[in-house]
Amino acid sequence: MNDVVEHLYDYDDFRKFLEDYFEEQKKLRAIFSHRFFAKKAGFSSSSYCLNVIRGRFNLTPKSIEKLAKAIPLSDLQKSYFECLVKYNQSQNIEDRETAWDKLLNIRRQLEFTHVPNLQSEYFSKWYIPVVKEIVTNNWNGDYKTLAKTVEPNISSEEARYAVDLLLRLKLIYKKGNKYKATSNLLDAKEVSPFYLRKIRREYMQNAILAIESKAKEERFAAFTTLAMSEKSYNYAIKVLEEARRKIIAKAASDLKVERVYEMMIAAFPMSKKEVES
Repeated sequence: MNDVVEHLYDYDDFRKFLEDYFEEQKKLRAIFSHRFFAKKAGFSSSSYCLNVIRGRFNLTPKSIEKLAKAIPLSDLQKSYFECLVKYNQSQNIEDRETAWDKLLNIRRQLEFTHVPNLQSEYFSKWYIPVVKEIVTNNWNGDYKTLAKTVEPNISSEEARYAVDLLLRLKLIYKKGNKYKATSNLLDAKEVSPFYLRKIRREYMQNAILAIESKAKEERFAAFTTLAMSEKSYNYAIKVLEEARRKIIAKAASDLKVERVYEMMIAAFPMSKKEVES
């Protein structure tokens, strides 16, 4: 069975998909190689796909057709792959957003038996984890109040949906007129990476909104561009992870919760790695 192709819809990077596909095929068939596949697909260069995977070349509509036939991809998989290429290669923000919306629409058409349905629902909306924290800290049971407490505001229907889902997942329970958190935890290992990337994307969009609209004393944002070695970068990640754990421990011991916060710590490369000559 071709597991990589079966999980195409979990990918948001077509180059990574192709890389994983080639690695899988090499393990399955001794004869498989970049030269073998190039000949099968009708590419004149035996290293064409390798250059695509490494980001040296972009895919064209004609090369997408050849890849779709050689892999092969079903009609829906081909549509998804085409949108994925547009999403990854487009320089125009609007084109990228359009491609992303198409990816989501295709993803919504599918039901994956390997993903527990309720767990995938939990990670499908950014506000569900937020609602969980609010309702377990002296919520009065009024859905209109709950909806207005979430920032950005959600509808009363969305608030009710979130609470019902949390109850079904047994992440919260009702005791008298109050809601309490259970000790149950969701294991994200069984959830499609697509859902996880989607909710992270939504949190990042909310972060941009908060930075642009909230007063400085209500939010924190620091931006620093650094040139450093990989050793220094690994040190920075270690420090950030230690800080994250300390903050989580401090929050866990809070006796009086006043608001729900989303904390994001990000560090990522903004240039390609220099190769010593």
